[in-house]
Amino acid sequence: MSFSSSAKCSLLEELPTRTCCKKALLMGLLTYSSIFSREKIKLVTEIKPASDVVISLLDELYGIKSNLYVMERKHSREDSESTEAVSSYKITVAGKKEISKMNADLKKNSVSLYRVNKDIFDKKCNRCASMFLRGAFIASGTVSKPESSFHLEISTPFKNLASDTVELCRESGFSPRIALRGSNNVIYLKKCDDIADFLAFIGANTASFDYINESIVRESRGLANRAVNCDTANIKKTVNAANEAMTAIKYLKDNKLMEKLPEDLRKTAELRYDNPQASLLELAEMSTPPLTKSGVNHRLKKIINVYDKYNRGITD
Repeated sequence: MSFSSSAKCSLLEELPTRTCCKKALLMGLLTYSSIFSREKIKLVTEIKPASDVVISLLDELYGIKSNLYVMERKHSREDSESTEAVSSYKITVAGKKEISKMNADLKKNSVSLYRVNKDIFDKKCNRCASMFLRGAFIASGTVSKPESSFHLEISTPFKNLASDTVELCRESGFSPRIALRGSNNVIYLKKCDDIADFLAFIGANTASFDYINESIVRESRGLANRAVNCDTANIKKTVNAANEAMTAIKYLKDNKLMEKLPEDLRKTAELRYDNPQASLLELAEMSTPPLTKSGVNHRLKKIINVYDKYNRGITD
């Protein structure tokens, strides 16, 4: 089972208890189904619990009897690597008379029902919006494995429905984007934290935790890489500084200019020349009397400045 399918199954393990939330969940499933009109309802899913929930809620909430057809396909849409046969479940309701049992909850004077029907949301309930989005995700959403990429989407061929859904998401604290993919309007999230929060909002807590854990793993890797890069940069900086000091000291020695250095600088120059691989701390400990690391570094910089003056012909 794919990561996306597993997330959907987890969303169907525990159904809401409030009637308003049940209606919101069902409406999300139907609105994002293949066909949702006053003449016909058709929903196709590869998630068996989803088909069971649609059939159950249609009957419980509206007394609507639906038809279930089971088909087999070689590949799952969500797991194309699978070679096993996958069952597809098609739920249909035909006839105006049967569907008219929902009339009280359907938008009045609306031919197309492919909109977010907020009329069924209880204004005192803070879960109706999440239940609608849960249904929409189960019916027409996918989410990638966090180890491979960060991507969650819900798609629909209906522009108004996509716009309504984005508005509902924004009212709930999310900021998805819309992109056209062929004839579909794709509502998507690409940031790890946004996906984790959305999954938690609709109730897919295990999938949400997987995204959070992956975010922590990647952040830890990033910190480790930055630390390595920082260490590498510091090593390069140290090596360059040591080479610069050695170049200056060799020049002064070759041109018999060491005697012109103050005694403290001359001692440090000789110490560096005799110990080219030593660190600043080691040079500090070798010095007589012992110096601090910054003290040695300060003296070497002075030596380099003397070299620069001689090298540019400034002897004063």
